[in-house]
Amino acid sequence: MLTISDGVFYGTRTDDSGRVLAEALSEAGFEVADRMVVQDDRKDIEPALANLAEHNDLVLTTGGTGLGPRDVTPEATLAVIERQAPGFAEAMRADGRAKTPMAILSRGISGVLKDALVVNFPGSPKACREGLEVVLPLFGHAMDLITGYTAHKDGPPQKSSRPGDVNLEGKKPESHDHSNSSDGPDRAVADPSPKAAAPTSDRADPAWDVTSTLARRIESGEDSLLATAISRQGAPPCSVGQKMLLGPGGPLTGTLGCSDFDTAIASEAAQVLVSGVSTVRTLTHDLGTIEVYLEPYTRKPRLVVVGATPVALWLLRWSRDLGYEPVLVEDREGWITPEHRQAATKVGATAGGIAGGSPIDVVHTDHESPAVAEQIAALLELKPRFVGIIGSARHTGHHIEQLRGRGLDAGLIDRIQSPVGLNLGAKSPPEIALSILAGLMRFRSGRSGEWLDRRFEEKN
Repeated sequence: MLTISDGVFYGTRTDDSGRVLAEALSEAGFEVADRMVVQDDRKDIEPALANLAEHNDLVLTTGGTGLGPRDVTPEATLAVIERQAPGFAEAMRADGRAKTPMAILSRGISGVLKDALVVNFPGSPKACREGLEVVLPLFGHAMDLITGYTAHKDGPPQKSSRPGDVNLEGKKPESHDHSNSSDGPDRAVADPSPKAAAPTSDRADPAWDVTSTLARRIESGEDSLLATAISRQGAPPCSVGQKMLLGPGGPLTGTLGCSDFDTAIASEAAQVLVSGVSTVRTLTHDLGTIEVYLEPYTRKPRLVVVGATPVALWLLRWSRDLGYEPVLVEDREGWITPEHRQAATKVGATAGGIAGGSPIDVVHTDHESPAVAEQIAALLELKPRFVGIIGSARHTGHHIEQLRGRGLDAGLIDRIQSPVGLNLGAKSPPEIALSILAGLMRFRSGRSGEWLDRRFEEKN
């Protein structure tokens, strides 16, 4: 497996397409023995392909097959393969065109290098999954032909002893590994670029362990912090690109090269995860310093909407598109409509069950409810980032006073926004919801909310 991506190489993206291909091949009976990640550069791709082909029967690449200026995978592959086998790439493009016209933009090629079949896949996980379904049944037979097993030439095709024929025969054949076969002359091959790193078993490769663990945690909704060394001064025990993955409880896998670096990052993990904001830290060692990029992967923030009102319905619907997980709190069962239930990811009568997890923003949409103070007090215990109550001070003032009478932290109460939302002249429920969501975006971004084109305001 060869992933070709600047983003994955420098640690700003996870290797999702490589993971999809590796998992599918393993399920089909292949041993995924070598995995590499290189940047979009022919001087790294070409020696990596040669090295992988020297030791494996099948080499799949993902990424760099489009029309972008740094998409050079096809050129690098053409430079090293000995024979083309265009049918694999053509079959994937033909299948892809039936799903999206964008498939014709893929320039991937396929061919033979040494005794290995080389096939380019796109960088999209979805395109990789769909393309592999098309060509996987042919891999076993193709690899047999490449290594001289041509028993079918005097009769009907024989079943390959290789993996990959699952969809043809209905069951998975035994895996046959002949990567150490002595057939054919020994071949000298240039080592891959030092920047590209030598291929290693995916079970022993720390970078692969970090990215695969991160992918699993993202899928299961677990908060994670990815720490990547992005620069190095002097000779500290850490290389650029080394990674470490942490959770709310501390380190999970990987290392930044020494216990001092790992401990320093672990001490900040919880704080960075709570903030949800990427940052860079400089760590010092007797032998030099490193800069570490801390990238939190957290659950979506939750928008807790209190009161099943018409405004609440629009808040629940639209907040999903703004990256929220919408939650409805309503203790009056008769107020909750099917539309409210469909729009919310969770509906509850109280704040119970909301605690823990991702950050919370709260908007109470019914200032006439007698339970406003009680509901807001319960939600304040969860330490929300933002709390707002729809209505003017005349309508909500007595609720604020009730909260003060409960002995709550005055600073928390003073942070409650009422009225809530930006002054957009909103009157209808969707307009009011829009003004509230615009205010939340302003709060989350820390921006002023003014016109991007200030000349417009001057003209008007």
